[in-house]
Amino acid sequence: MSVPKLPRQARGPVASWRKSSFFLLAGAGLLLLGMLTGFYLFFPSETLRQRIIQEIEARAGVAVQSVQIEQVSLYPLLNLDARGIELGLTGLPRPLPIEALSIAPQWSTLFSADPGVLVQGSLMNGTITAGLLRSGAINAHATGLRFDLPIQKPLPFNVTGTLSEAAFDGGVRLNTEAKTQLLLRLADVNVLGLELLKADGSRLALGEITLQVEGQGRSMKVKTLSAKGGDLDVSGNGTLLIGRTTTSSRIKLALQVRPGANADPSITSLLDIFGKPDADGRYPLQVTGTLGKPILKSGG
Repeated sequence: MSVPKLPRQARGPVASWRKSSFFLLAGAGLLLLGMLTGFYLFFPSETLRQRIIQEIEARAGVAVQSVQIEQVSLYPLLNLDARGIELGLTGLPRPLPIEALSIAPQWSTLFSADPGVLVQGSLMNGTITAGLLRSGAINAHATGLRFDLPIQKPLPFNVTGTLSEAAFDGGVRLNTEAKTQLLLRLADVNVLGLELLKADGSRLALGEITLQVEGQGRSMKVKTLSAKGGDLDVSGNGTLLIGRTTTSSRIKLALQVRPGANADPSITSLLDIFGKPDADGRYPLQVTGTLGKPILKSGG
């Protein structure tokens, strides 16, 4: 059965509407393409470089001693790439090198009341991915970050290892309603430079370390803190109250510590300073005070 054709006078408005819509969409697309092309060709890289430095200083919450960025590029769809970054921040023993950093809009949030960006970085032989919203909410994951941290107080030593997995879901504004979840898994952790504490060498092996923290506002609960497979077998939990600085942040941890299966005898002698072990060979210890100056004492 054939479909009757519409009269010419009936088809005219429909065809005219379709034609107008086509030219309207095409014009909007060309306008958007022209804006992106112009922005890309005449991109003020040095201005953006300075803007990045200002944002780092504002959001890091610490003084920026030095910032070096070798290259900044903007690609279509507003993807920003930076390479050869080196950050010198107060509190870090040495500048932090970042091989590559990419910033792009989170398109699903772009026209919402809380737009955000997606940040991807390559550093310390690993990767980090983070979603940041204008409200301050952060969802971040990291894998394979190798670290070597020099510590000067109370004794000079180095802590080395690999951050095999990290997950953070929280925000930069710790108001009373903000919830925080943090998971850290570290592998092959060693403390180097402890010749005075170990008879067989300067390395204290801590093995695999797991830290799980949950909280709301500035009050945090350390649900899990453990170290396994090294010179010490550690398990514990506690609380953390985050202040404006490390000296105003309070910590209280209850730990159960015992020497590992292959630990040097000097480790046991060191633990004997805190008293006698329980029936399972565990030494109860407490960590109290501030994050700036924690105090380790017997938990008995």
